[in-house]
Amino acid sequence: MSMLFVKLPVRDLGAARAFYEALGFRVEETSSDDGEAAVVLGDDQVLSLQTRERFAALLPGEPGDPAQAPTAVHALTAGSREEVDDRLARAAVAGGRPGLPAREEDARYTGSFADPDGNVWEVVWIDQLHVVN
Repeated sequence: MSMLFVKLPVRDLGAARAFYEALGFRVEETSSDDGEAAVVLGDDQVLSLQTRERFAALLPGEPGDPAQAPTAVHALTAGSREEVDDRLARAAVAGGRPGLPAREEDARYTGSFADPDGNVWEVVWIDQLHVVN
């Protein structure tokens, strides 16, 4: 089994860390330092918040700035419609920017937000009773 690590550049590591903790995620201290915060999204998923300097060392050229234009859309699943609404509300209170409001799409209930650095997140609940195989 593989683990998924998503690495995001951030301008203010402390503020980014506080934002994701306010959403209810835990930071793994043993994998964090002054250039990176390891946010545990699930058993096999970790969000690595990195200072722009640390992130830039991973690739050639300059990293994109998600505050100017989205560089990717990240999606998180939720266990219920209420969890989608709760995650969107927490993001707003914690300093995130609203994205698309929560809405029904076929067998999905979804909404989105951007974190303080402009990274876009979609939160989606899938109604398993109405998913066609």
